[in-house]
Amino acid sequence: METIGAEKPGTANNVLDALRSMCRWACGPRELLSRDPTQGVPHFEQGEGHKPWSPEQLAWADKNLTGMLRRAYVLGRFTGQRISDMVRLGPTDVDEGGFSLRQKKTGVRPWCPIFPELEAEMETWEKRPGPFLRQESGKPFTPNGLWKMLDRVREDHPELAGVVWHGLRANAVIRLRQEGYTALQISDMVGMSVPMVERYSRYADRKAGGQAVLLQMEERKQAKIVKRGKTGKRK
Repeated sequence: METIGAEKPGTANNVLDALRSMCRWACGPRELLSRDPTQGVPHFEQGEGHKPWSPEQLAWADKNLTGMLRRAYVLGRFTGQRISDMVRLGPTDVDEGGFSLRQKKTGVRPWCPIFPELEAEMETWEKRPGPFLRQESGKPFTPNGLWKMLDRVREDHPELAGVVWHGLRANAVIRLRQEGYTALQISDMVGMSVPMVERYSRYADRKAGGQAVLLQMEERKQAKIVKRGKTGKRK
């Protein structure tokens, strides 16, 4: 468990929760266990999630990515979906101005708005049935295929060093948070648990809090200047 927790804390916590439920059942009326060995075992710290792409990396991608890589990039950035779901998205998943697709990992069906930036990109795509992301052979991309495509670009362009597809999921959450949406609303749009949304939103919340402090300081400074002007007092 310690080894799993060090490398994959989320997986370790899921295993711990499953063991805890099983032990509680075994300690119940069946009396298969005299005590719960998971009692008092803490969850592993999960950090703040995958690192979002930096503003510079997003700007570079906006300017330079082309073809299917660009298509995957804008889908990831503006829908916040996992690549296992991105490769399945297609025209039939459009539902009154948004995407409605049951997620492969969780079974959750979020409703993700098609934002103007993504809509503008989609208008340039060919109209055909099936997934938006296709290889030159016409076959749909697999998650592994998308990773290989991103790996090649990262090797050739140091500007994208360290980026991962899941980072765009973080970017989508942060963007929505900065627009003023609640964690519950973002959860419904992206298909992410509320605790995970809050984890990804910490940066946006900290930044907003810091900017609010700066604004208040500036307002107080201006108020003092106006007050001194009215009273004629000078420091």
